[in-house]
Amino acid sequence: MKHIRGLLSTTQALRHTFLSSAVSPSPVHCTRYNSPPILTQLRLYSTRRRQPPGNAQLLARLKQVKDEEIRSEYVRIVNEGGGLDAPVRLRDALSAFDRSENFLLQVSPGSRDQPPVCKIVSRVAIKEQERAKAKATHAAKTAVKQIELNWAIDAHDLAHRLKQLTTFLEKGRKVEVVLTRKKGKRAPTVEEVKHVMDSVMQTTREADAVQVRPMEGEPGKHVILVVKKRD
Repeated sequence: MKHIRGLLSTTQALRHTFLSSAVSPSPVHCTRYNSPPILTQLRLYSTRRRQPPGNAQLLARLKQVKDEEIRSEYVRIVNEGGGLDAPVRLRDALSAFDRSENFLLQVSPGSRDQPPVCKIVSRVAIKEQERAKAKATHAAKTAVKQIELNWAIDAHDLAHRLKQLTTFLEKGRKVEVVLTRKKGKRAPTVEEVKHVMDSVMQTTREADAVQVRPMEGEPGKHVILVVKKRD
């Protein structure tokens, strides 16, 4: 925070600057098996197809019931073609695959007219997807986002960029704020430079963020400020 406090008293330095010079997924493995004879009353079940959930949806549903936790005598299995097999007894379904490598996941609870829809899921495939997801999440959090501001930026654009800064910081992202003078644009006033700098620093403080390294550059010209939410 030492560097931030130092930036808040920049008026004298800014005026000196302006006066001295010109401001220049592996698919989930499914095991298909032949359904045993079905009781006569189960023929009343509809055989309409349902869209099976994708891998991402499966990962989101892993906390749902599986194997013996499924509270239904009969289930319907998503087959290798993506369709649904005829209803089969749960105990027969569980005995039809290697349970050391797979498990039966309930992906739809069913209804009074339909038994639950289940999918045979590879334990290895799920672990690989979980690792890939964790890796992607870590990469996203460690990647640096960049926001560029013109010293002579108008109030509307400044508010929009500061909102972006707050959003990135709240998500735990590291943000590189680049404050510069755009070519072809008018030179900013001392008051504009101070206002932009103060606005950035205030937004950083309100987001409980700190500088991860000392500020680079000179206010009114080109400044790079890297900030991150406090751990």
